[in-house]
Amino acid sequence: MSSNKRTGRISRRNFIKSVAVITGSAALPGAALRRAQAQPVRGGTLRYGLSAEPRRMNQLNTTWMTDATQHLYDRLVTRSPDGKYVPHLAEWSVTDDQLTWTFKLKPNVKFHSGEPLTSEAIKWWFEQARDPKGFYGFKGSYAGVREITTPDPLTTVVKTEYPSAGLLFILYTVYSSIHNPKTYDKLGKDAYGVNSVDGTGAFKLKEFTPGNRLIIERNDDYKWAPPFAANQGAAYLDSIVYRHFADDASRTAAIEAGDMDIIVQPNLADVDRLKQNANFTVISKPMPATRTVFFNSEAKPWSDKRVRQAMAHAIQRGPIIDRLLFGHGVAAHSVVPPMFKEMFLADTATYFPYDIRKGKELLAAAGLEDKDGDGFVEFEGKVWEPEMLVAAVSELNQLAQVVQAQAGRIGIKIKITQLDAESVNARTLSGNFGILTGFYLWDGPDTILDWWMHSGNIPSTNRSRTRDPQVDAVIERMRRAGTMEARNGATLDLQKILHGDLATVIPVYHPLDTYVISKKVQGYTPNPYTLYPRMHDVWLTR
Repeated sequence: MSSNKRTGRISRRNFIKSVAVITGSAALPGAALRRAQAQPVRGGTLRYGLSAEPRRMNQLNTTWMTDATQHLYDRLVTRSPDGKYVPHLAEWSVTDDQLTWTFKLKPNVKFHSGEPLTSEAIKWWFEQARDPKGFYGFKGSYAGVREITTPDPLTTVVKTEYPSAGLLFILYTVYSSIHNPKTYDKLGKDAYGVNSVDGTGAFKLKEFTPGNRLIIERNDDYKWAPPFAANQGAAYLDSIVYRHFADDASRTAAIEAGDMDIIVQPNLADVDRLKQNANFTVISKPMPATRTVFFNSEAKPWSDKRVRQAMAHAIQRGPIIDRLLFGHGVAAHSVVPPMFKEMFLADTATYFPYDIRKGKELLAAAGLEDKDGDGFVEFEGKVWEPEMLVAAVSELNQLAQVVQAQAGRIGIKIKITQLDAESVNARTLSGNFGILTGFYLWDGPDTILDWWMHSGNIPSTNRSRTRDPQVDAVIERMRRAGTMEARNGATLDLQKILHGDLATVIPVYHPLDTYVISKKVQGYTPNPYTLYPRMHDVWLTR
């Protein structure tokens, strides 16, 4: 028997209400596309424009995955369009005490290399994911795993030290994708996910040149689609070509010129105009994401919480929403978006109101004052010019410029350094930074708080380098929560600490998720329970 327990995350009803507010319709995104469908045809290449570029598709050795990962790998568990957990690669059962999980694999599933999927690969995955010394950012979700056994080639038994209400969620995500361990070990963690991928997904990796393009092609042997897919066999599309556009305007121009079939996050100033174009369908929905400002809490003087608190008072969110986002966003006071009603702490909106005078007072209390009258505070005898790292993405660069201007109002003279994503990653991993703009796109903000804030995730995913015993204790309580109610309670307590006195990360806004889709694309249906829409049923009109 499979468990279909609902999570305490966003409910379908709440999502539909959110969409109705934004689009003026209570229909789920993609409904118009489904009505337009005729008989599917096989063939063709879908051209897909991305706003953020991956450097590798190996979640054991990266902090950023992309849409293609959804199609290259499968997972043990998935979620149906109505949010229920359902089997994908495996049926599962769990004992009444929630301490023993048994996964029974579908027979005759094969990796792209042709090797059969067996329970040994599942055991290998759990061992990698729970490794406390590994880079994997969600290892906390697997920390309770005590023992993994394989009674037969299709059965994996996982015993845990304590119940974990968040286990099904993490198993469904792309960060629990199943690899062929033989291929992984042969290539090594740095080459795997770039030179080759050996998953069980509906598409295979054909070509990947980081900084240029990514091409995946149909897996003709595929016949183990999730149960809700209309097409249970090989995909209709021959291939998908992904291109990265760091500039939103370039991405928009590409689809208007006919060079792309789908783009994600167009230039926001153009959204209303694109909606009037009869060749496109434009979908906007709440995005489970937050744009933030991070501090390196180990670097002076950011290590003084009064300096971080001063910056929190300097952020004025209204103008950012109106002028930078053209209204396509929501002010953020917590890393948790308000769409996650059971997890969101509304009180965070009152923690650090915009207050220039208070910001200056906090800086002065920390010993940072403008003694020479030039408008900027001094640190260690000279004007303090903290460096802000920014990845070369137009939205983040624009946000950095606004934050720079707002920080100047309290006397902080920020210097912006724009780098490629790989260089930003290297600098933050080494701790060689003071402040940076950041973001996440993830439908489990509770796991993001673990990923971002537990000291055991330094230096991998805890970029603020937060080492706080109270934070660690609450995260450990969240990991061990046997119910979603208890897990949500821990999430609420974390927000009180992080967005209150500690202030190691400043939430700025929650963006909207916007897709521009050519009318020749059929069967592409984004939904609230899949960050990266699946391609099993997608086809192109001739």
